[in-house]
Amino acid sequence: MSYRPPKNVVLLGLVSFFNDLSSEMVLSVMPAFFVSVLKTGAGALGLVEGIADAASNIIKIYSGRLSDKLQRRRIFLFLGYSLSVATRPFYLLAGSVAHVAILRVTDRVGKGLRDSPRDAVISLSTKTEEIGRAFGLHRALDTLGGILGPLIAYLILAAYPTGFHIVFLTAFAAGILAVLTIFFVTDVVGKVNKGELSLSSFAHFSSDFKRYILSLLFLSIGSVPVAVLLLKTQSIGLTLASIPLFYLLYNISYAGFSYSAGGVSDKLGSKKVLIAGYLLLVASYVFLVFAEGAVLLVAGFLVLGLFPALTDGVQRAFASQLSAEGQRGGAFGYVNAVSGIGLLLAGISGGFLWQQFGSGAALFVASLFVFIGLGILVTIRRVTQ
Repeated sequence: MSYRPPKNVVLLGLVSFFNDLSSEMVLSVMPAFFVSVLKTGAGALGLVEGIADAASNIIKIYSGRLSDKLQRRRIFLFLGYSLSVATRPFYLLAGSVAHVAILRVTDRVGKGLRDSPRDAVISLSTKTEEIGRAFGLHRALDTLGGILGPLIAYLILAAYPTGFHIVFLTAFAAGILAVLTIFFVTDVVGKVNKGELSLSSFAHFSSDFKRYILSLLFLSIGSVPVAVLLLKTQSIGLTLASIPLFYLLYNISYAGFSYSAGGVSDKLGSKKVLIAGYLLLVASYVFLVFAEGAVLLVAGFLVLGLFPALTDGVQRAFASQLSAEGQRGGAFGYVNAVSGIGLLLAGISGGFLWQQFGSGAALFVASLFVFIGLGILVTIRRVTQ
C-alpha cells in the first residue's frame, strides 16, 4: 500500500524545504567566509559551530516539554523559524568571529525553539507504524532545500567570488517563504504529561531510553561538524568557491536516502538502521583522511551524506518508540539536548585537533567515540510503543 502522508507532515516538510534552502546557503559558505573574510580556520570554525549546535539542542529540551504542557506547538514553530530567518541579513555587517558567533547562536536558538515541537506535531499527526516514513519524508524535503541552497551559493560565488552579501540576502528571501508556510499548519493535541518542566522529569523515562541518551552523547561527540570537514577541500588545493559544491554532494546523498531510510527503519527496526548510519560516518572519515584528490573527496562526502539520511529522522523515531505519547515532546527534547552537548564537544575538539594535528588525528579520535556509542546502543533490547 502506498504511503499517504498527513497534511501536517507535508506542510512541515515544505517549511523545512524553504528554511533549509535558506540556512544551507549560509552554512555552505561559512568555511569560505571564515578563510577569506575572517582570516581564520578550523579551530574558530569548530568552536562557533559547536557552541551554536549546543545552544540549539539544549533549548530543545525546554521547548519540547513546554509544548507538551501548553499544547500549543505552532507558536514555537513561528517564533523559532522567524528568529533564524531574521539573522541572515546581519551577516552583511559581520566582520569578526565574535559577530558571526552571535548570529550563528541566535540562528540555532531559533532552531532550538522549533525542532522539538515540530517533531511532536509530526509524530502525533502520524500512525505509529508509519512514524519512520513520516520523519523520512520530512527529512527528504528538508534536504532537497539543502541541495538547492549550496548550489545557488556556488553559482553566486563562481560568478562573484566576493559576493557573500548576495548569498546572505538571497537566503533571507527564501527564509521568508518558510515562515509564511507555517500559517497553514494545524496544532495537534495529544496526551499530556502533567509533570514538572525540569530536568528531574528524566527520571520518569525507561532504562532503555536512558541508555539510548547515553549512547547518543558518545555518538554526537564523534560527529565532527560538516563545516569543519569541508575544510578538507583547502588541504588538497581546491578553490574557495568549490566548497559549496561538496556540501551539495553531501546533501544530494542525504536527500536521496532520507525517505527510504524511514521505510527501512519501519521494517527492520530503528536500532539496526542507526548502527548502519554511524558505521557509514566512520567510513566517510576514512575516505576524507586518505583523500589527496577530488575523486576520494567526492566519495567521502557522498558516503558522509548517507550518515544523516540513516540517523536524523530515525533517531527521533527510535526515541518515540522508547517513550510514552505523553512524554513525546520531552523525549525529543532530551535527544536533542544531549546531542547538542556532544556536538559542542565535537566542534571544539574536532576543530582544535584538525588545526593543530591535522585531519587524521581529529577523525581518528572522533571514530573512537562513535564506537563507544555504538557499544552502548546495541545493549538496548526492548522497544515500547
